Amino acid sequence: MGEMTHKDYEELIELLDGRIDELTKPIHSKQILRFAEAIRSADVGDEDSEGTYSEEDYSNLVEAQNIVNQLLPRILENIRGRSINPISGWRFESVTTGVSDHGLCTICEKPYQHFKHTVKAHHFDLHPNAYGGVCRECVRRYPPLEFVERVDVSEWLDQNLDVCPIVESDNKREGQRVDLIDAIRRHAHSTHYFGEIVQVAPEWSRGAFGEWR
Repeated sequence: MGEMTHKDYEELIELLDGRIDELTKPIHSKQILRFAEAIRSADVGDEDSEGTYSEEDYSNLVEAQNIVNQLLPRILENIRGRSINPISGWRFESVTTGVSDHGLCTICEKPYQHFKHTVKAHHFDLHPNAYGGVCRECVRRYPPLEFVERVDVSEWLDQNLDVCPIVESDNKREGQRVDLIDAIRRHAHSTHYFGEIVQVAPEWSRGAFGEWR
């Protein structure tokens, strides 16, 4: 093999730089979609065939699932939150019904419940005249400071410290209780079986009728 010239080294460095970029830089969303469509077309296998992926692929697929489950919802939440018009996209309104304003947050899609007043927002994926409720955490994170620092909005946000007391003294147990209530609410707003779920759920689920975060 002959000695490498200066030009050979430059070409090798350029090739390696391209490979590093390929491995480390985020890929375009269209490429992610193509990968997802390729997975959807895979043969899952049955008693007579192994399928597209084998035991050798298992650890890679598990890690891919973990990354998607962890990061994709946060990316989508950020897109929804940042898309809201800072001038016309946020509203602070009185709650006019006795059952409060509740549902899944327009931005993070986690359960929320508001009494007396609520914040609603409009992002690009909604009907032009449709505004959806926003949980307090997203109200603290996404609107312009002018909106968050309004006296009425600021006072409303501060109420969260008083009307959502900790029920369990143990932090882990309290976290599990909160997670259960939120899971019940998330499922209830997706399936409309709230009453039936609560009847058979553990005692903690009783807080789902009036407790909010």
